[in-house]
Amino acid sequence: MNERLVSIIMAAYNAEAYIEQAMASALGQSHTEIELIVVNDGSTDGTAERIGRCTDPRLKVIDQSNQGIGMARNAALQVARGSYICFLDADDVMPPYSVAVRLQVLLNDPGLSFADGTVIHYDAQLERVLKVHTPAFTGEPLQLLARFDPACFFGNTWLIRWDPSWTYRFERAISHVEDLLFYLTIADGRRYSFTPEPVLHYRVTGSSSMSRLEGLERSYHFVHRWITARPTLFDRATRRKNLYLIRRMMSGAYWHAGRPVQALLAWTRGR
Repeated sequence: MNERLVSIIMAAYNAEAYIEQAMASALGQSHTEIELIVVNDGSTDGTAERIGRCTDPRLKVIDQSNQGIGMARNAALQVARGSYICFLDADDVMPPYSVAVRLQVLLNDPGLSFADGTVIHYDAQLERVLKVHTPAFTGEPLQLLARFDPACFFGNTWLIRWDPSWTYRFERAISHVEDLLFYLTIADGRRYSFTPEPVLHYRVTGSSSMSRLEGLERSYHFVHRWITARPTLFDRATRRKNLYLIRRMMSGAYWHAGRPVQALLAWTRGR
C-alpha cells in the first residue's frame, strides 16, 4: 500500500456545469499521489461526457443508477485504495495545496484521525467571496458535532486517516446533512485538528440544501434520533441542545423562505 496515497471521492449528479473544473482542481493538487474516484450517480445531462474527456490515469469512474450522494460515496469507498480519504463535491474547487496542507497536519501527529482547514464561500462564478470559515478546535470532535459547533464542522472538508478496522459508510435514509452523520459515526474516541490554510472553495448556488427544506428538516431529525438512541455517548443536555438547534435553524430557514406556518410548525417537531 502507498502510505501517502490520498483517495479523493466525488459524487456527481447532473453536474455538467462545474464538474470539469472540480475534477481539474483535484487532479491538479501539489500532492500528486492521489486517486480521484468519480461516481456518476445516474446523471441525465452531459456529466458523463465531461467526465469522459479526462485521460488522467489517476481517475477512476463508477457509473450507477441514481441512488443519492450517500450511496454514490459508498460505492467509491468500496474501491478506494488510499491511506487517506477526502470528499469533493462536483461543483466545488480544491485550492492546489488543499490535500498537501491537510496531509501535513496528520503526518505531524500520528494520533490525529482528521484534518480540516479553511473554507472560502464564493458566488456561483467563484468570483466574489461571500464569507470565510476557519475551524478553531483541536481534540475529540464528537460532542461538538452533536452541537453543530462551527469550531470543527462545516461540511465535507475533513481529510480522514483510513483505519481498516473501522466501517466507513454513509446512511441511505437521509438526503441531506449526510456529512454530519458520517462524521458522527466515525468520531468517537478520535482526534481532530486543522490548518488555517484554505482547503475548499465552496460554490454557493441556488441548488443548495437550504432550497429543499422539507428534506433537510427530515434529515436533521434523523440525525437527532440517531444521537438520542446513544445516551452513553451524548448526555441529556447535548441531546436537548441538538433538538433546540434543529428547531431554531429550520424555523429560521422556513421564515426566510416566506413560509411562516412551516416556521412555526418547525418548533413543534421532534418531541
